[in-house]
Amino acid sequence: MDKRIVPKEVLVAKIKEFIATQDGPFSIAVVDIDNFSAINEAHGVQFGNAVIKKLTSIFKQNISSIDKMAKRGDEFNILLVRKGAERSFMEMEEIRRYLSDNIFSLAYKNKAEDIYVTLSCGIASYPRDAKNAVELFRVADSAMFRAKKLGKNRVCLSEAESMVLKSSYFTKTQVDRLAELSKDLEKTEAFLLREAVDDLFKKYSR
Repeated sequence: MDKRIVPKEVLVAKIKEFIATQDGPFSIAVVDIDNFSAINEAHGVQFGNAVIKKLTSIFKQNISSIDKMAKRGDEFNILLVRKGAERSFMEMEEIRRYLSDNIFSLAYKNKAEDIYVTLSCGIASYPRDAKNAVELFRVADSAMFRAKKLGKNRVCLSEAESMVLKSSYFTKTQVDRLAELSKDLEKTEAFLLREAVDDLFKKYSR
């Protein structure tokens, strides 16, 4: 059993503990699968459950060992520990982009069926956006619904923020190999690149 997956009441209790000890910053991400009811209607509840299982696996591969996740139906609540709004946005945006860039093959009724899934996500951070658990979830929910209203398949913070993208250049072969590895491991390309950078630091640190 993965200790990062907990009932929502346990996740809320952890948030209250962090607030009581002023152990911040941290963020809450409220994530909803786009058009999930249409997936269920087109393929059946069993296939919908397979989609949720796949997304659960992808989240597990891309959140840290100290983060927590609760799920209810097609909604996920993720506690991003020691991460402010900007860092949380980047990590959830990496997962959103990974899903948006890939088609997945899921086992269904003794056959494999391809599915394209996107998500909408809202993020609220302590202490910037709210000072208690109830308000944090309210703000994150509001940001998630704004993501839906803006066209789905996006991540929204509690308010408009300027995010700076720092670009790097790679050969096409490197990009293709990274994309294949990313899909095989269910880890975002950015997550794999961060691992590689951490290995470089270990190798060359004096």
